Amino acid sequence: MVEKISSKVGLGIILLLFVLFGILNSVVTPLFEAPDELWHFAFIRYLALNHSLPVQPKEGIDIWLRESGQPPLYYLTAAPIAAAFDTSDFPDFVRFNVAHPAVTANSQSDAPNVFIHTSYEAFPYRGSVLVIHLLRLFTLLWGIGTLLGVYWTAHELMPDSTWLSLAATGLTAFNPHFIYISSVVNNDAAIACLATLTLWLCLRLLKSPESRRCQMGLGMVLGLALLGKLSAVALLGIMGLALVMVWRRDRDTWAFFTRALIVFGLALLIAGWWYARNGRLYGDPLGWSVWLAHAGVEEIGILDLLRQIPQVAERFWSPYDALFPAWSLWLLAAATLVAAIGWIRALAKRELASGIFVEGVILSAVWFAVLSISLLRFMSQTPAANGRLLFPGIAAFSALWVLGFRFALPERWRERGFGIVAGGLSLLSLYSPLLGIAPRYALPLVKPPSALVDVVHFDNAEFGAVQLVGMRVSPDTDGVGDDVQVTLYWEALSTPPANLRVVVRLWTAGGRLIAQRDAAPAGEVYPPDLWNIGDVIRDAHRLHVDASEPAMARVSISVADGDAQLGEVSSPLVVRLNGAEENAPDDLLPLDYRLGDALAMQGYDVVNDGHRVMLTLRWDVVATLPVDYTVFAHVYDAAGILVGQGDGPPLNGDYPSSYWQSGERLTDTREIVLKDPAAKLAYLLVGFYRLADGVRLPVVGADGQRVIDDAIRLEAH
Repeated sequence: MVEKISSKVGLGIILLLFVLFGILNSVVTPLFEAPDELWHFAFIRYLALNHSLPVQPKEGIDIWLRESGQPPLYYLTAAPIAAAFDTSDFPDFVRFNVAHPAVTANSQSDAPNVFIHTSYEAFPYRGSVLVIHLLRLFTLLWGIGTLLGVYWTAHELMPDSTWLSLAATGLTAFNPHFIYISSVVNNDAAIACLATLTLWLCLRLLKSPESRRCQMGLGMVLGLALLGKLSAVALLGIMGLALVMVWRRDRDTWAFFTRALIVFGLALLIAGWWYARNGRLYGDPLGWSVWLAHAGVEEIGILDLLRQIPQVAERFWSPYDALFPAWSLWLLAAATLVAAIGWIRALAKRELASGIFVEGVILSAVWFAVLSISLLRFMSQTPAANGRLLFPGIAAFSALWVLGFRFALPERWRERGFGIVAGGLSLLSLYSPLLGIAPRYALPLVKPPSALVDVVHFDNAEFGAVQLVGMRVSPDTDGVGDDVQVTLYWEALSTPPANLRVVVRLWTAGGRLIAQRDAAPAGEVYPPDLWNIGDVIRDAHRLHVDASEPAMARVSISVADGDAQLGEVSSPLVVRLNGAEENAPDDLLPLDYRLGDALAMQGYDVVNDGHRVMLTLRWDVVATLPVDYTVFAHVYDAAGILVGQGDGPPLNGDYPSSYWQSGERLTDTREIVLKDPAAKLAYLLVGFYRLADGVRLPVVGADGQRVIDDAIRLEAH
């Protein structure tokens, strides 16, 4: 009696925590950012308004009814909620983020939000926003049903251990992704519940095959599952396997056909109309061909498929990629490996019989394996590396995981080990909405504005309704082909124009444009027409830089209202671009000169085409230079007459010498136009001087003697 009360209390606590976590997720997750939530809601609303199922067009696609080919149970049960409220504001308040790759093909945006979220979605909820939040709570009921099914399934598999049933239920209830998917508008929670109840009733059938109540219940739940989602079709095979397992035990063929008739007959009676409708409308009972025509087929090879398996594993636990710290996922993987080792050990020692329903374990394992294979098949045709598609088998997974963990751990460590796993998952379930999802979709507001430190400030950076109050560049040292993120901070002085745009450019010190981005400031998350007076907005721009030579760069910011220019500001040199070492020639003629205490000249090359001289110089930086220097390069003929001169800043002015760093090796190529193409070249004189006063860097040769006029003589070979 005490254990029974304790199990009820434990189950009640798990369900209560699940509901609290679910409500938190439903409030934190912005509208429609959950997978296909917009289309699920549109389907529900269509049913509420039209009282009939939509027909999918065989050609083209109705953007608002993309999910209308789904089996209708979830939508039919949710439609009365939508019908009770005014949803005429839909879809007028829906605003897509046109910069997102899911909205605009080939977009390079990193913003996670598919939609722009406005104050219309804020509490107190109204219209369609209220209905969506009510539907999210309705979906949470399906999640509760799944948890009860997991508990009952685990109890059938492990009837002698209540705490193992609670452990399996907790493993499901505190799975952050399962909580998330149970707290948004979707049919995944519904099919997870119905598939779980189907598995539970299959286990009951194995134990009580003569129970007409069990057979009829199984037929009805199976029929509802077939109306829940197409993945439930795989349950027909599991149901058939359960009937065969009973027949192998009693060899009663008449009873086998009677049970099959009751179960499959009821399922056909409940769900058959929908599949018959598909066959009549689309020539395909599943409507699969029409769905694939809309979604597109993307066949992938076996290697690409295998590469996606780690992502499926991650997304079994996490609602989004890279939402959790990597170490937390590694710990979950390690715990799952422990469970797998436990199963290997148990099978090797044949320890399954003690207190475990072996036939039920086999059926559960087959169900999860069939579901996994079906997912892989689905992934081979369309991008779908999503762990939530395994949730119809979550009861089997959780029960088998718990059993494997039990087999792996010594008895004195089992309950403690499960407690650690449950505690860790509970923390992840709290982390997910508060520290994962909420920051992911937070408005890019800086609060308070005094938090802006270590930023570049500008003078005269007011552009009508907005003022540029600062800029931060990250990283300030960039490798070849890397990206630079320029973050601008704007203050709204008044209501900004809806067509406000900003062009962010990256220029080398020599005036060469190397990157550019044109966009509405913060337009991917918080467009200017939504700004409030006094807001300080963080506006990030990712610039792809493909500069192969070392350089220093500055940022310019140009602001416009549509086609009308409002002004431009420019920063100091704030970005260091590292050159590609492989671009440096390795066939230069060797030299050995020191220029002051800062530079060593190690090689050169001269190429003369009769009209111009291409001079290549290699400098090794020994120490930093306090000021910018200019390179002089003078070309003389045999009579000592100057026939060409190529003075100027090194590296075409892109990389001023005051920014050079100790240890760098720089290659400077200069073009010198000859005054007299017929002149026979003899030598060149090169060196460094300060432009302000003409003072040259002292030059010392390999013999330690100072060179005349501090000019290095190079033979024009």
